[in-house]
Amino acid sequence: MKYDVSENIRAYENGKLDDAGTLTNNRASPLFNQGTLNNSGTLKNYSGGTYEEMINFGTLTNNLGGTLNNNGSLDNNHTLLNQTSGTLTNIGTLTNHIGARLTHNGTIDTTSGSFINDGLLIGEGHITGHVSGSGTIAPGNSSGVLTIDGHLTHYDGGHQIELGGHFHGGGDNSLTEFDWLDVTGDVELAGTLEVYLIDSFELLAGMSFDILKVGGTLTGQYGGLDEGLKVGSFSGTNLYITYAGGNGNDVTLFSRAVPEPAALLLALLGLALLPRRRGR
Repeated sequence: MKYDVSENIRAYENGKLDDAGTLTNNRASPLFNQGTLNNSGTLKNYSGGTYEEMINFGTLTNNLGGTLNNNGSLDNNHTLLNQTSGTLTNIGTLTNHIGARLTHNGTIDTTSGSFINDGLLIGEGHITGHVSGSGTIAPGNSSGVLTIDGHLTHYDGGHQIELGGHFHGGGDNSLTEFDWLDVTGDVELAGTLEVYLIDSFELLAGMSFDILKVGGTLTGQYGGLDEGLKVGSFSGTNLYITYAGGNGNDVTLFSRAVPEPAALLLALLGLALLPRRRGR
C-alpha cells in the first residue's frame, strides 16, 4: 500500500510506525519521529518545489532490503540505522547532528547531495560521495572497514580505532582484525585519534596497522600527534603514528617495545662518549 503524507506525521515517544510498502512525504510538512520508525519497503522524503523535512529524535531504521530516498532535508538527532543491504540515497542534505549516532552497514549514495557528520558515524558500509563535518568516525561494529568513495573533510571530531589483531583482511574486508577507513579521494584530517585494544589482543613490537588508506591527497593531522609521535603505550609496547605509510600518504600505526631503563641509560651514555668531529 502507498501513502502520501499531506499533514504532519508524528511517531511520538514510545510510539511505533512500520512501513513495508511505500511511505512518501511530499507535502511541505515534516515527518517527525520521536519513537520508532522501521522501514522495510520504500521511505521517500521528496521535495517537489518545496523543502521537505524528515526529523528523527527517536530510532529510524532502514532495514535489510529497505530503500530510504531523501530529496529534501534528513536530520538525525538520535539514532539512525542503515542495516546491511539497506540503501539510503541522498540528493538533498543528510545531517548527523551533534550527539546523534548513525550506524551504517549498507549503502549510502550521496553523490548529488550533502552529507554532514557532526555526530558519531559507525559501521562497515559503503558511502559514495563526499563526507564532511566535525563528528567522529568509528569504522566497523567491532573490527571492520568503512569505505568512502569520495572525499573526507574533518573540521574536528576525529577517529576511534579498535585493534583486535594485525591482519588487514587480505583483500576481504570482512576478515580484518582491526578498524580502518578506506577513502578513495582526498582526506583533510583534524580532531583526535582514540585507539583501543579489543578481544584480548596483545600489542607486540614490530606490528603495523594502516588505519586510514587515502587514494588522493592527505592534508592535516590529528591534534597533538605530529609525525612519528607516540599514540599510546600498551603493556610495555609503544604505539606511534606516521602520515607517510602505505602508498606514501596513508596513516599507519606502528609499535616498538618500551626501552628498559638500564638499556636507555647505556644508549644515552654511548651517545655522550662518541668522539666529536672537528669543524673545518
